[in-house]
Amino acid sequence: MEQAIWTISTQNEFLRMRTTRVKSFTDEVRQLFTDLFDTWPTVAAYGIAAPQIGSPRRVFIWKGITMQDPEIIVNPKIIRARGELKDYDGCLSVPGIYGPTRRAEYIELSGTDMNGQPWRRGFEGFDARIIQHEVDHLEGVLFIDRIDSLDDLYTLEELAERGKDGQPQYEKKPLTDDLRHFIESRRRSLPGHALIW
Repeated sequence: MEQAIWTISTQNEFLRMRTTRVKSFTDEVRQLFTDLFDTWPTVAAYGIAAPQIGSPRRVFIWKGITMQDPEIIVNPKIIRARGELKDYDGCLSVPGIYGPTRRAEYIELSGTDMNGQPWRRGFEGFDARIIQHEVDHLEGVLFIDRIDSLDDLYTLEELAERGKDGQPQYEKKPLTDDLRHFIESRRRSLPGHALIW
């Protein structure tokens, strides 16, 4: 619990702010790109948004399930969405806590690359979920804001016995009362489970 409290509390200034568009590729912006690439190998994540490393810029780094290397997306905007899936979610900024969120099954995203070249692409399935999670960060939204109920949240406890493949096994545990109260005090519930960006 202390780790979750420290992360949400100390980064709250950035995590709950809407980010600003990148208007020019200044040295400061290029340093942000370097910082995101430098941070990438130090965490187990599918994406990292600029606010998570203390920047108010509309930028994130991500790696889709079939991608070899991560890429940076600048000024992303979801311009179309369809379908809905409720599936697993978790976040570096809310460490050790997981829960299912409702997200669009398919999205179209516009943005630019690191050189300012504009593009527009479609994403579906898990890749679409990753993108939506990162765009949420750029709007000051955390995955805990999108859950249907606090009862959906859980932590994972590693079991003593290993799986047949030798990998660790985990058991879902409901949140303790203290952790539940903490998350409830930090959550900004979105109305009607709306797919809002």
